[in-house]
Amino acid sequence: MDGFDVVQFVQRSLKERKGMVIDALENNGIKTMEQYQLCMGELNAINFISQELASLLEKQEQFDD
Repeated sequence: MDGFDVVQFVQRSLKERKGMVIDALENNGIKTMEQYQLCMGELNAINFISQELASLLEKQEQFDD
C-alpha cells in the first residue's frame, strides 16, 4: 500500500463519517446544543482535512509530471 492508497482510504473514511454526521443533523438525531456543536465542529474538521488531502494529492501530481 503506497501513500496514494492511504490518502484514498482516509478520504473514503472521511466521506462516510461526514455522511453519518449530516444524517444525524438532518433526521433530528441531535438532542442538545452540545451535541450540535460537536457535530458542527466535526464537520469543520472533516472539511479541513479533506481540503488538505486534496491539496496534497494535487501537489504530488504536479511533482510527478
